[in-house]
Amino acid sequence: MPVVPPSKLAQLQRNVDNIRNVCVLAHVDHGKTTLSDALLATNGIISNKLAGKIRYLDSREDEQERGITMESSGISLYYKLVRGSSDSNTEAEEFLVNLIDSPGHVDFASEVASAARLSDGALVLVDAVEGVCTQTVSVLRQAWVENVHPILFLNKIDRLIVEWQMTPSEAYVHMQQLIEQVNAVLAGFWEGDRLSEDSRKLEEAKERWRETHGEDAPMTEWYLEEKDDSHIYFSPEQGNVMFGSAIDGWAFRVNHFAHMFAEKLGLPSPAKLQPLMWGEYFIDPKTKQRVLTRKQYTKLYGASKAAVALPLFVQLCLVPLWQVYESVLMDHNQEKIDKVIGALGIKVMPRDRKGKDHRALLTVIMQGWLPLAQTCMVAIVEQLPSPAAAQPIRLPPLVNGEAKSQADKKVVEPRNDVERALFSCKAGSSTETEPLVAYIGKIISIPKESLPEFSKGKSKSDRVAMSADEMRALGRDVLRRELAVSRESAAGTPLSVLSPVEPSSCSASGVATPMLSADSVDKEDSDILVSAVNEKLSLQEDSDPEVEEDEILVGFGRIYSGTVRVGDKVWAMQPKFKASNASTQSYLKQITVRALYMMMGREFVRLQEVPAGNVFGIRGVAGAILKSGTLASGPQKCPNLAAIHSETYPIVRVALEPINPQDMAKLVRGLELLNQADPCVQVISQATGEQVLVTAGELHLERCLKDLRERFAKCEIHVSEPIVPYREGIVRQSGQPNVFLGEVGSSGKLLAIISKATHAVNDDADDLSDEPKTKVSDNQPRGMVSMATANGLVTVTVQVEPLPEKTTRFLQRHEDDIHRIVKVSSSQRRSKLGAASDALVGNEDESETAVVAANIDSDAEDGEEDEGSASEARVAKPSKTSELGPWLQNRLRATFRRAKGWEPQRVEHAISSGIWSFGPRRMGPNMLIYSKDMAERSSRTHESWFKPRVHNAFGASTEATPMLSSGEESDSEENTGIPETSEVSGNNSHFSVRDFEESINTGFQLATQSGPLCFEPMAGVAVTIKNFAYNINSDGSSSSAADGGGSSALSGQIITTVRDAIRTGYLQWSPRLYLAMYTCDIQATSEVLGKVYAVINRRRGRILSEEMREGTPYFTIKAAIPIVESFGFADEIRKRTSGAAIPLLIFRGFEPLDTDPFWVPSTEEELEDLGEKADRENVAKKYMEKVRKRKGLFVERKIVEHAEKQRTLKK
Repeated sequence: MPVVPPSKLAQLQRNVDNIRNVCVLAHVDHGKTTLSDALLATNGIISNKLAGKIRYLDSREDEQERGITMESSGISLYYKLVRGSSDSNTEAEEFLVNLIDSPGHVDFASEVASAARLSDGALVLVDAVEGVCTQTVSVLRQAWVENVHPILFLNKIDRLIVEWQMTPSEAYVHMQQLIEQVNAVLAGFWEGDRLSEDSRKLEEAKERWRETHGEDAPMTEWYLEEKDDSHIYFSPEQGNVMFGSAIDGWAFRVNHFAHMFAEKLGLPSPAKLQPLMWGEYFIDPKTKQRVLTRKQYTKLYGASKAAVALPLFVQLCLVPLWQVYESVLMDHNQEKIDKVIGALGIKVMPRDRKGKDHRALLTVIMQGWLPLAQTCMVAIVEQLPSPAAAQPIRLPPLVNGEAKSQADKKVVEPRNDVERALFSCKAGSSTETEPLVAYIGKIISIPKESLPEFSKGKSKSDRVAMSADEMRALGRDVLRRELAVSRESAAGTPLSVLSPVEPSSCSASGVATPMLSADSVDKEDSDILVSAVNEKLSLQEDSDPEVEEDEILVGFGRIYSGTVRVGDKVWAMQPKFKASNASTQSYLKQITVRALYMMMGREFVRLQEVPAGNVFGIRGVAGAILKSGTLASGPQKCPNLAAIHSETYPIVRVALEPINPQDMAKLVRGLELLNQADPCVQVISQATGEQVLVTAGELHLERCLKDLRERFAKCEIHVSEPIVPYREGIVRQSGQPNVFLGEVGSSGKLLAIISKATHAVNDDADDLSDEPKTKVSDNQPRGMVSMATANGLVTVTVQVEPLPEKTTRFLQRHEDDIHRIVKVSSSQRRSKLGAASDALVGNEDESETAVVAANIDSDAEDGEEDEGSASEARVAKPSKTSELGPWLQNRLRATFRRAKGWEPQRVEHAISSGIWSFGPRRMGPNMLIYSKDMAERSSRTHESWFKPRVHNAFGASTEATPMLSSGEESDSEENTGIPETSEVSGNNSHFSVRDFEESINTGFQLATQSGPLCFEPMAGVAVTIKNFAYNINSDGSSSSAADGGGSSALSGQIITTVRDAIRTGYLQWSPRLYLAMYTCDIQATSEVLGKVYAVINRRRGRILSEEMREGTPYFTIKAAIPIVESFGFADEIRKRTSGAAIPLLIFRGFEPLDTDPFWVPSTEEELEDLGEKADRENVAKKYMEKVRKRKGLFVERKIVEHAEKQRTLKK
């Protein structure tokens, strides 16, 4: 097919009903890019013979070398659909297909999320041999979350014929099982959404019932609404399943064969035969013109013949396919080949028939009979919705923040003009403009010379695309437009209003021509037109900050309503921006559209405007949008669409520094570009100046480092060993004796873990304190520590103990739910503190300091909101969070059942009113609990953490408002169970526990954020505050050290005291390191199974499951491997198995390593087997010391083993 000019594609962008936005989703190596090549060949972009070999959309060099896609890339394709059976009764329709090819590797799942958001439909590929893999489920979930309509493509059917040598009947059964597996995945998504929706409706019904029948009245009238889920499944007779082989260039749907055989079987139309093409339907062997069910066939011909009868799909579709493959590839009978070619009516060149490449001959025959691109294009046009049909379904959940199930089959009425334009995908016209709303899915970095306006050969390419008259017309239009801008600049009229564009004003090149009246350019202005505009153009070029850059940042996005034009000024909103929140205005910025592009794979075609419904590229968003964002003509009514669901998160860290220190500025600038150009990378600049890069995996890290060295920083970089996160926990086993916290070094400020069982041979060891400063009596329970502040004014008693394993796992899984409740209580705290600060504006500085201290964590939480907070804020209303709180409370209570060391009374108190906070960051897997006595003395008496309530700003302080109450208010409270040392007199300088609740909480957060082993966050630790004593002298006065500092100084001392007490109590238990783990999925044959197991064992992994796929020689192995041991794992397993096994690593979570880092032989058996020095390597200690050494902490080790002088035998 000849090359389709870009002008033709630009014209088709205006017909929104004939646009299809499609992404290609699949597991890695399931044939996405090969399929894309076949679709590109229809537009003449590449040759049909090179389709599947050139991998056109893999534009990166490392993508071509590795053979996998790393970045999603888009291209616009033209397709002409001819309808009608006869030449006299045919109708032709032209369509624009915006195709996005996405990666399949788990490290680049964020690219899949961006591609799904920009698309309305998806082609989901499944390998017929490997079946449903891990990433297949992930991409299906991504399509489900984004409400993208999918089409299933069973690829690599040729492997069933050639490799496995299945019969058509066996292949039919295998395909049925594959489709059932995919449908089972979709059914799981449907059930999950239905359960959440039914739970929500049940709670709403209960509320209405209580309002009408009373609080205690049982609800009797309730039933669940039945919903039809048949529309979500894949079924070949519905036309949403394709069968084919992308590498051989063929595919079909059952309707193709229905058109061929409907007349032969005596059916009036193909529509009657299509539902019978899949399932238990058979051709009557006598008449050959009747279709029978199995029951009818058995009745006529008996059960024995019915058992061996071939279904319609096998007899009409698969048997001819098998005959072609057997004739060409397996037997290569030239006579049969000629018969096949004649029967199919295909034109095959003599050189192809006589060629020695049998596979090439097969490809020519199959492409002529069942063309892949034709089948895919027809399926895309017929099955997938246009933007005008898709946006009323897809956008209401995004705009209103609802779940998919809530908006399913639900008509949502727009609330304003912006939503009306969004839901109807209106582009506007010259007389009536529509509000602009566009979503930028990701930012890509393009070399400057690759863009047409900066390319040296741009004039030549422009002449090829445009005639001389068109170029002259374009020049006149630019002059008129710039003159209009200069005239109206003082009035501040938007550029889009000055130059409305009509469809008739578009030149043949597809470049929009602004419409101005004849009076707009007077004859007297013609003399100054050229000089004025040239001067303005030069100024505009000088003001473009990207002109001097070697790498240009281009936004890859989708426009949902309105029309964007070059030169327009629009508002760019980052994900954290909320129009109702004044504090988020820094995430809003006005930008000028520098250029617009049509994405054509490796090339970019300049456009003057892009109407609604299209995928496009935009230049000018650099600095305003970091990774994703929303563009709008007016930010106040426009919803923020930047909330996105991703299946992967960055986990692997490395520290970077330039080899030449003078290149530090280049490295910092390169990291800024990389941070914007990669949606799943994080760049952290430490306070020490160290630059840390966080990536999703090892392959992702390699790609980022390659981009830094060759494109962004352009300097040599030294990369540290990967920094892997750990967690620190404790278990109920006997800990090692004489392990405590100490201070080392001449300054005494270096915290270390000291073990008296060993002796450090260091000069700094002289500074070790003989005893810890903590008071730990022998008769106290293990983990109980009493510690006084530096001035001795306050003594805090805490008990540290391990949480049950089930509880820890539960808290790790539900951190997001805990964060939702914390956000609600934080918003209440902010409003309350605002009112309190207004009332206390005349008070002393002491109260102001307390308010500032109370807001520290609140600000930190605001800064850590993820991209999903924009939509989640609408969902997490106080009523819904109050429903979530009791649910979490009951589930958490259930995890404590039969837990060792946790009596039912303690558990009930902790769950009902004792839990004060979670940590770290107020949502981690650690709990701060107030004992019963302390809870009664606190400000949150008999109040559950899971049911946050709004308090009066002028009443007693809550956990969110510490130290707002004065000493006089403390006198009026009735505190029971308080020891005599903590009784508060009328003196205002005496304080109670209520005044320092936030200080205790802050100390808990600091302790759980940095554990004593290697300053990594804790996991599975419960801290109970047993007592808070305010020490008073015998004469009734406080110590002199307390009188000078006030509450602010004492607050800081309490924070450090609580932190150190928790760390000390932690070391009284047997500590454990939690390792970050990968789940490793491997498909391998039985020949290499032993080698795979050997590599996994060498990496300290363990096998989770192993199963053999029925009817295949493949084993599916699932293993768990520590991330710290996973670097180089994929390369090693490929080398050991000669490429027969390729692992896929997915982050699994944290699992404890069952080894005490301080373990030394103590029993007689251990001493006899291992000796005093424990010759066996302590893996936990090795990991711990490695992290401590990296962080600059004290490591107890011997530098010199033997100091004897070496002798030689020469003398």
